[in-house]
Amino acid sequence: MLPLFRHLGVLAFGKVQPTATRITRSLIGGAIVGVLALTAYVALLLAIGFYLSDELGPVYAALIIAGVTALCGIIVILVIQAMNKATERRMEARRRAAKSQLPDPMTLQLLAGIPAMMKGRSLLTTAAIAALVFGVAKMQGVGRDERDD
Repeated sequence: MLPLFRHLGVLAFGKVQPTATRITRSLIGGAIVGVLALTAYVALLLAIGFYLSDELGPVYAALIIAGVTALCGIIVILVIQAMNKATERRMEARRRAAKSQLPDPMTLQLLAGIPAMMKGRSLLTTAAIAALVFGVAKMQGVGRDERDD
């Protein structure tokens, strides 16, 4: 019985190990790239600081570098806020679209009664459920051809 479960696990979750390995490699690579990018950024700031300190003096060089860095930080924050607002608007639009596709409350109430109707298992009950499902599907636009509109 255990080999059967092992084979079923391989069939069902066969891609889990390669995916986990790929994610782990990506995280390690991303961490290394992050450290190298941070090192390059610090070296760039030092080089700009040395150059500006020769031209303007150390105090003005530090103020200019701090101001430009702060400005870049503010720009990043504003871009992230704009992206978050756009994502929020898209999610709200999807929620409204999904809500508009829900059946009316009467249909929902009829659908809620289906499990109770299933207990009878009669032919009449089956026909009533089929008619109800057909009606709900037609109200949702299932089977409607775009050329018919």
